[in-house]
Amino acid sequence: MPDAAVQEPHDDSESPLALLIAGVERARKLTVWSLLVLAIGTAVCWSWSQEIYDLLARPLTRALAARGQDERLVFTRLTDPFILYFTVSLFGGLIIASPVLLGQLFLIVAPRMRHRRVLAIVAFVLTATTLFLAGMAFCYLVLIPFAVSYLLEIGADFESAITVRDFLRFTVRLMLALGVAAQLPLVSFSAARLGLVSARTLWRWFPYAVLAAFVLAAWLTPPDVLSQVLVAAPLLVLYLLGVAVAALAER
Repeated sequence: MPDAAVQEPHDDSESPLALLIAGVERARKLTVWSLLVLAIGTAVCWSWSQEIYDLLARPLTRALAARGQDERLVFTRLTDPFILYFTVSLFGGLIIASPVLLGQLFLIVAPRMRHRRVLAIVAFVLTATTLFLAGMAFCYLVLIPFAVSYLLEIGADFESAITVRDFLRFTVRLMLALGVAAQLPLVSFSAARLGLVSARTLWRWFPYAVLAAFVLAAWLTPPDVLSQVLVAAPLLVLYLLGVAVAALAER
């Protein structure tokens, strides 16, 4: 009598449902760690919230002082100062935690990354963090001073009363947008290496990128053409740089 075939037990660990549950659990744990790191960074920056505010507002206060105007911002609600200091603390905490947050994001996107490729994680985090900080630095050192001077010049015939809410919306939102937009070359390079997109495809999408850049610029800046061009131009340069690095990745 022939030996009965030995049937291997079915392993449900690789089933789609098991993989989905494992992925959700991993994302939950990484999200908890990310929020914890962000909370710690925010708590640390709370002690320096006044200094962070002074640094962020420096382009505006210098421009106001140069025109002989009062450097102090105004608030119209009792909670505005608290919201201001909490927001700048959260902003500082985000900068401190950005390497950890980007690393956690990479682990969510690539959950099966092996130990021998840990250098890829380090390279990704270093590159993404550098681009994020470089984008915000460019915005703070170039875009914001120019935009502030230009907008104050337009309103020179009026008495200014800039609120803390306007300051937060304009400065923090613009810096974060440029920091995130600076990731375009890295995203294009990674997508090209994975075969998800090609440089030729990105180049064909350029007209849509122009439209998206000006729509985003219109949302971020006051409704004047120069401010929108000032924001849209760096976005398009980053997109074209992404096309170039995608072409390099295909070689």
